[in-house]
Amino acid sequence: MATKPWKPTEEQPEQAHPVRRETIASAVAALTKWMKKRAADAPPYLLADERDDLVILQLSLRRLPASRATRPRFLPLLHPVIGHAGSSVCAISNDSPNSRSPPASDILNACKSLHRLPVSEVIPLSALRTDYRPYESLRRLAGSHDLFIADRAILPLLPHVLGKAFYRTKKAPIGVDFTRVGWPEQMWKVLGSSFLHLRTGTCSGIKVGRLDMEEEEIVENVIAAVDAAVEKAVLELGMKIEVPLVAQMEREVGAVEVIDAAEAPKMSDNKKKDVDGEEVSKEKSGKRKRNEAD
Repeated sequence: MATKPWKPTEEQPEQAHPVRRETIASAVAALTKWMKKRAADAPPYLLADERDDLVILQLSLRRLPASRATRPRFLPLLHPVIGHAGSSVCAISNDSPNSRSPPASDILNACKSLHRLPVSEVIPLSALRTDYRPYESLRRLAGSHDLFIADRAILPLLPHVLGKAFYRTKKAPIGVDFTRVGWPEQMWKVLGSSFLHLRTGTCSGIKVGRLDMEEEEIVENVIAAVDAAVEKAVLELGMKIEVPLVAQMEREVGAVEVIDAAEAPKMSDNKKKDVDGEEVSKEKSGKRKRNEAD
């Protein structure tokens, strides 16, 4: 006998979302309004940084990660920030003699003709080592694409090859296994996600929107990113997070907290806080009592 799918009833209501949608919508509206005004008033050369038109979700962890994670966590978004028609993606292929990955030309042709992926350039690892050795060349390459994808087998080699021009600007390539038949699906997954990097610090920024996106799309992305980030942080690392929404380059707008941090543990009864925030004992010491008696 087939069973009917379970549906929530009046006795079993759906659990409320921890993020208030109205709070996010208000913050996004104020933020995008200010960013558009700033973009219209600023001279063109001041908007050369591509991060100026991004909305960043800033996560603050309550404690440091136990170890640095080299691979980012994928956070699926309802409206891709990078994988859109106007984006530019560069892939780095593995052309070593023992590699089973397809040649760079085959990857580029498959992306453009068969799978409609927004990949504009595929660079073999050997060409990356020889043609982009100067720092200025690597800096221009990092600034010419929105996202970099690399063969998963060569990821450990890339920090030495790409250097700080990529890793300080958060353009580190995302790994894809080009030896598998389903590598195009892997690339679509990358393009439809944002990334949570948990390294040595307590803060991490997640791209959740662009200036040319609708406000409702950004709001939905924030909610989706919060859901995925909380799951990754709590289930994988045992952490609790608080999420303020901020603009990448702005401090005047301020942060809007959309998930309240857990209450701090209460002090014991025999201790209290003084005005400077230092713990002092509630009970007077014996020496102090004798001094007062004298």
